Amino acid sequence: MANGNTEYPNIEKCSATDDFKVFVNRKGLDKAVLDAAINVIHQANFDLWNVSRGHTKLHFGRKSIDETNGKVVGDFRFINNELVVCFSSKYERNNAKRIELTNNLAENQKQIEAELNSQSAVFEKNALYGKGRWPIDYGDASANVNPRVWKVSHSPSTFKKEELDWLEQNHIITVHENTGNGSASAFKEISEGDVVSLSYGGKVYQVVRVTSDVQYFEGPYFDNEWMMRKYEIIKQLDKPIQYQGNPKRWSPSFNGTSWEVPKKEFWMFEEEVLKPYYELTFEDLGFDTRQITKPENNSSNGSVETMNRVPLNQILYGPPGTGKTYHSIQAAVKAAEPKMFSALGIDESSSATPDQRAELTRLYKELYDAGRIKFVTFHQSYGYEEFVEGLSAKTEGDQLSYFEKDGVFKQICKVAKRNVEDSQKSTAKLKDESKFNQALEAFKLSMFDEADAYPLTESCSLIAIEEDGFRYGGNWNNTSKMKYDDLRSLYLEGVDSRQGIKKSDNVSGLAKQHASYYIRALDAVKACISEETSAVVTNKQNYVLIIDEINRGNISKIFGELITLIEPSKRLGGEEVIEVSLPYTGDRFSVPDNLYIIGTMNTADRSLALMDTALRRRFDFVEMMPDYNVLHNEEGLPFKLANEGFEIDLARLLETMNKRISALYDREHQLGHAFLMPVVKVIAADKIDEPLHELRNCFQNKIIPLLAEYFFEDWQKIRLVLGDNQKPEAYQLIKQSDVDYSALFGDSDEVSDLADGAQAFSLISNDSKLWQSVNTYIAIYDASQLPKIEA
Repeated sequence: MANGNTEYPNIEKCSATDDFKVFVNRKGLDKAVLDAAINVIHQANFDLWNVSRGHTKLHFGRKSIDETNGKVVGDFRFINNELVVCFSSKYERNNAKRIELTNNLAENQKQIEAELNSQSAVFEKNALYGKGRWPIDYGDASANVNPRVWKVSHSPSTFKKEELDWLEQNHIITVHENTGNGSASAFKEISEGDVVSLSYGGKVYQVVRVTSDVQYFEGPYFDNEWMMRKYEIIKQLDKPIQYQGNPKRWSPSFNGTSWEVPKKEFWMFEEEVLKPYYELTFEDLGFDTRQITKPENNSSNGSVETMNRVPLNQILYGPPGTGKTYHSIQAAVKAAEPKMFSALGIDESSSATPDQRAELTRLYKELYDAGRIKFVTFHQSYGYEEFVEGLSAKTEGDQLSYFEKDGVFKQICKVAKRNVEDSQKSTAKLKDESKFNQALEAFKLSMFDEADAYPLTESCSLIAIEEDGFRYGGNWNNTSKMKYDDLRSLYLEGVDSRQGIKKSDNVSGLAKQHASYYIRALDAVKACISEETSAVVTNKQNYVLIIDEINRGNISKIFGELITLIEPSKRLGGEEVIEVSLPYTGDRFSVPDNLYIIGTMNTADRSLALMDTALRRRFDFVEMMPDYNVLHNEEGLPFKLANEGFEIDLARLLETMNKRISALYDREHQLGHAFLMPVVKVIAADKIDEPLHELRNCFQNKIIPLLAEYFFEDWQKIRLVLGDNQKPEAYQLIKQSDVDYSALFGDSDEVSDLADGAQAFSLISNDSKLWQSVNTYIAIYDASQLPKIEA
């Protein structure tokens, strides 16, 4: 025994968890060696913890009790039945370090301490030192944390067949260190023991377990800029199978080489990848399934439409600063990806946590970048031409030409409608479309290789590549646009002659008029067709159009005849679908049922009573009022600005002013909680000197100017909102005084009639000391405290 404790006191402190018992009871373990080495690590002030039941390694570094993982400096593990201590190559370290532990305890201590001392600057810079916690401090639930799960997926064009064969034969996954979209960073974060879904070209192939840290070496096909990791196969399919599940960031078909599966989405990964393709569960992989939960209100086999309870058309309305635009992000993600939103676990009756908000913002950006969310702001001069379609002018040299241009609403309707149609197409048709699309892109890349224009005939050439078509022209003044949709339709119909174009019912009138040019362009695209193209199965997805400040535009002018088409029953897929011909292009147009419209409306700009009746009838209205809960901390206590021995209750301050505004004006002109959020942020960040400065700026630059606008410069009412009528003059923000009309205009009956009860008002100067006193703001909601403060 040593000092009255067990023979191995450091092991005893660790072995309260089941995982660690597995580690220390390994056959052949020299407990004296491990105990002494643990003591060196602990004395260096690192935390210790174990990772998973199936892959017992004792990690050390920094870990908080509420975290499921920590910052890893290194770990104890067995390699070839020998106990070693390994130092990770993460956090700016150039190379991993491995020290084999022998029976010479003093030599072990010397080597470990030498490595710790040599890297102390790195540990300090990256905040890797902990608080000397032991596994027992975390409890069994967090000590038995599951491994992380990742996807690594390469496009078919990334590697040649011989390169893929070499990687597979050597059990290596690799990502180039310059890979964008966060993929390189994600690959660096993968740890030994983590599970990876490995796929190519959107096809599921292997589920593997990582067995090495990042390695750099030159293989026969790769230089030393490729990060490589070894793996062991958990299960491999006979041949790659096209992924047909929901498109998530971690799914094989999603754009991006590597990404982590969030723990909240483990249940979804199991149902979308493990079960259908590998006939595996997380329990089969040795995971602790107690840590994997599925949201109660989610159904994995329910359709997006069934799960989504978001109305097709809704308007978030309320006073300024109530978070309408802020919440439109949440509403948009919920509409576009209901499963993903549900997996975040956001309590919609309260605000999202900072982590939930960060993930929500990430999802919003991904959906926006993918074209599934569009954002537009209405204003007084906004019209049908910008929203639906119109004519646009373009100058080329001295020539002015006009062309039809699709607006934001028509654009997203077309994309959403195409998604619905693609989701209903056969694999053969999808393969044909994929062939054409890839050939079109190849033609775009090569068409200007030899000249600045691609000749179609002696008198006409393709002269520019635009978003939705080729610009072409010749010996005439105006140019025209050859739409890709027309060329695609002709290809899919199998048209191969000018006569065939003229007989087609699926192309524009311009295509029929200029059939000679279209057939030559089609032939040029066909020449780039590749037979190696594979079909990509499309699932029906939701799309979202956010219209900010929807009430500031002239609805009749903007929507025109399409206002009827947005009704759920009138949409494509509805019971009473309506299709119209658009005035400029003549295109047949309808609104698909997978497009959600979310508007925001500031009630202080325009009363709801004046809202366009046609819009009001077709939208669900969701009221957004000041939320005083966000002015409280996680314990439910109000954020308070403390100074001079007194505290300003921000929630009470805002609520009191809003009650007065409601009484003097109406509830639609209250002040939103967002006005005080800059103050809350600096309070939460413990920035002692900044909260009062932010509060002063808020009143000087936002609240008082807005009140002046609300009450049309009626300073008497503004004084009432600020409680100046209840304060001693020394604390009043708006000074009131009598006007001496006689001194200004002379003494006469006419002047005396005007002078009765006349008052002058003046706002204190911006550099007044009152703005820097907490008493000034406390007195707004509780002037009774002022005498006590003064005493």
